[in-house]
Amino acid sequence: MTGGKSGYIGRAFASGILEMFRTRLMAVVAALFVTLPVLAEDSIVKLPATPAPSAGPTMTAAQEFCGDASGKAEDLIARYTTKAGLQKVYESDKYIAFSDDPKNSTVMYTFTTKKNPAHPAAVCRKIERKGDTLTIAMKVVCDGEQVACASLRNDFNVMNAQMQAQVDQQISGAKK
Repeated sequence: MTGGKSGYIGRAFASGILEMFRTRLMAVVAALFVTLPVLAEDSIVKLPATPAPSAGPTMTAAQEFCGDASGKAEDLIARYTTKAGLQKVYESDKYIAFSDDPKNSTVMYTFTTKKNPAHPAAVCRKIERKGDTLTIAMKVVCDGEQVACASLRNDFNVMNAQMQAQVDQQISGAKK
């Protein structure tokens, strides 16, 4: 009888251990189920924070527009399309662009026309030297619809990235 009793106690103990293990395993699985989606959202490579876009009616962006006085996009368009020393270097049905020097530009002003969904918008791109590198600084003042302004900013960011890659290639080619 004692063998039967210890067999019963052994089975009951083993069953209790198994049930405790199963409960803990389920708790761990539940915890992983909750935390894995959160962990999956973390990038392997942490990118720097992207500054908030300055699309839409933004007086702050206009105050910083290539270091000149503040204004709305329409004011900037009127000011720079008539500014002495700037020359028209591009014109289409959606954009018009002016530069300080068509052959060796250090600053480029691009404005939307009334046919552009982001109108009125003004974009200033300026070449800046930071140490041994040249970078393209950009300021956008867009008083058009928010979605159109975001699209405009994205398009110019893509163009800037392409231009930056070309500049970097020319600089590295010159160093060889």
